[in-house]
Amino acid sequence: MRRRKKRNISEESYWKTSTDIMAGVLLVILLILMLLLLYLSQMKQAENDNHINDNYAAANNNDYDVQPTTYDDHHSYDALYTVPPENHSGGNNGGDNDPNEEKPVDNNPDEGHDKCAVLVTVVDDETGNVIKKEGTLFELYAEKNAVGGLQKLHTYYPTKIEYKQYQTTKDGTFYLPEKIPHGWYSFHNLVAPKGYGLAENFDFEINESLDWPDPFLVKIPLSPSKNKIYVRSIDIDTKEKVPNQTYEIYAAENIVTLDGTVRYKSGQKVGQITCDANGFGASEKLYLGKYYLSQTTAAQYYARYMSRIDAEVTLTNSEKDAIIISCTKTKADFVLTDEYSGEPIKGAVYSVTDKPDVITDENGKIVISELDKDKTYSITLKSVPEPYKITTDKQDFAVDKDGLIGGEAHPVFEQTAYMTRLEVDVKDIIFKNSLTGVELALLDENDKTVDLWNAYGEERVIEGLAPGTYYLEIGENNSDRVKIDVKDISALQKSETFKWTLWDTILILAAAALIAIISFITVRVVRNRRKKKKANEQQKDTVEEK
Repeated sequence: MRRRKKRNISEESYWKTSTDIMAGVLLVILLILMLLLLYLSQMKQAENDNHINDNYAAANNNDYDVQPTTYDDHHSYDALYTVPPENHSGGNNGGDNDPNEEKPVDNNPDEGHDKCAVLVTVVDDETGNVIKKEGTLFELYAEKNAVGGLQKLHTYYPTKIEYKQYQTTKDGTFYLPEKIPHGWYSFHNLVAPKGYGLAENFDFEINESLDWPDPFLVKIPLSPSKNKIYVRSIDIDTKEKVPNQTYEIYAAENIVTLDGTVRYKSGQKVGQITCDANGFGASEKLYLGKYYLSQTTAAQYYARYMSRIDAEVTLTNSEKDAIIISCTKTKADFVLTDEYSGEPIKGAVYSVTDKPDVITDENGKIVISELDKDKTYSITLKSVPEPYKITTDKQDFAVDKDGLIGGEAHPVFEQTAYMTRLEVDVKDIIFKNSLTGVELALLDENDKTVDLWNAYGEERVIEGLAPGTYYLEIGENNSDRVKIDVKDISALQKSETFKWTLWDTILILAAAALIAIISFITVRVVRNRRKKKKANEQQKDTVEEK
């Protein structure tokens, strides 16, 4: 059988397989590119959405004093425009711009040559410095005073987006997203940064055609917010109004506005408040921040408030939120007490310079008020109730220019009076206990009975004795008589007398009997021992002899 020669197909199979593989790889690459394009498109859309949301957040954060209110349809927040901070610095102080920074790109096919690029800078209207704060929000209107229609501007790449509001970057600037035609325009301020009020409608005219490298510059001035400090002075006790008080105002910290200007340095005096007849006062308008008050003058008969009074200027300060300052009248309290017991003395009479006499109350106190500043007063203790005696009768005190007495608005002075006091005690000799059931009498040097009492186991204090010689008689028969000298001193004087009692005698006799018995027993024991010892010795001698 004839064998057929096989064809060599290895080369053909090789090329066919390679072609199939290349086609598959190209198909996979094409599929990856399509997926990548789809992903990039979604990311771009998400970035645009996030950009709008971030602008909303910036426009409503807590760094702004004035928040946007509710607007109708043509004021709705469809889109905000702000130049990304990394691309637009806003220039130097609102002036020259960085030539390398990226500017908005208009790919509007209908754009003509009578349009102008616009850069907006927000500045302090007192200093002209740029307010470098993100989120100051505006709308743009045609015609002056924002009476024309709301201007809706656009960006066209990569998709067309419409904008109705525009906000500053962290550098206090923003570009309009596209060039605008010549004519009059007006910016309407929706949100102002903290410490500033809303700007009035800002009108400007475009009458030249400028491009992005050198745009038309609009500087919108904002006024720094100010308010007043309100105070109300009242009497700390009666709550009545205190007129004619004056206070100086000092900065409690560096007061700095967002444009970087230090308005007041810490500790700097910035104003004064004078209270009217109703005790009410208000400062001039001050920048927002923390301050403190120092009282300079006080009303007649009132002491100056020596501590600092903290205050803060905010947008909400009003008369109804006035700082209440409690004022203290200059007064001096004098309290008269017993020098020995400390008990108050009622009914003592004082005389005071230029004032009627004053009598102490049940607490032993008088209050001296209506005191003039820069004056020295004398107070004299004229009389005290019997049997008290005056220790010191006169005292001076001075009221200084601030209405203070020794650095205090209402000091308390203590004085004492005294009476003679004699403590009498009769005790037994052995136990030193006060006697009970014994009649005692105190007689003066004329044998007149001053006091008569029965001892009850305690000492007796006799008050108000005149200085001199007295006699203490003990017992019904006045068998014992003790001399006592009473001195004119405030200290308690003591007299102790010791007397033999029946129990003392019984105790002595019992002790003597006990001693006698013990002595007798001791002698007998000694004698017995001696006798026994002698007998033992004799017996021993007898045994030795045997």
